[in-house]
Amino acid sequence: MGPEKDIIESLKGGDKNAMKAIFNLYHRSLWYFAKQIISNNEQTEEIVADAFIKLWQKNADFDALAEIKFFLFMIVRQSCSNYSQQLPQREGSDTEMSEPVEKDENYIESKMIKAGVLQIFLEEIDKLPPLRQKIFKMSFVDELSIFEIAEQLQVTVDTVRVQKAKALHSISSAMLKKDI
Repeated sequence: MGPEKDIIESLKGGDKNAMKAIFNLYHRSLWYFAKQIISNNEQTEEIVADAFIKLWQKNADFDALAEIKFFLFMIVRQSCSNYSQQLPQREGSDTEMSEPVEKDENYIESKMIKAGVLQIFLEEIDKLPPLRQKIFKMSFVDELSIFEIAEQLQVTVDTVRVQKAKALHSISSAMLKKDI
């Protein structure tokens, strides 16, 4: 029995650790997916949390992680659609859609793929050694120069360059191995 089967069987048995494992697998990509559709952070988090609650309520209905992933994305998609349809009815609402919810399945599929790729990318960043991870985030998330990073971390500029290059190589190699 493989790890996927173990998770599925544990979930069917009501094991909260299995639910936590599934949450860790899909939360980031679901949140990103919902965030592409609606721009309200609080509502995005609520929609994603509700999807996991619905999964827990139907925990015995699934035989594979792929089914769970599909279920979660469809719940989030429908909830975002419902939320967007209610927006015009809200008076004085300061919440806006970041993109219209399309009926086209290709649109939704592309958003799901994009969220999945982001999930894998973030997982690969998390696998980097601590200094390399920090340098990567400071460079690409905080958009600091190599000089600013070196100063803040009290390392040489060459160390920043080498660690940044190694991070990029590690992440790109991992993505290529996964055919992404």
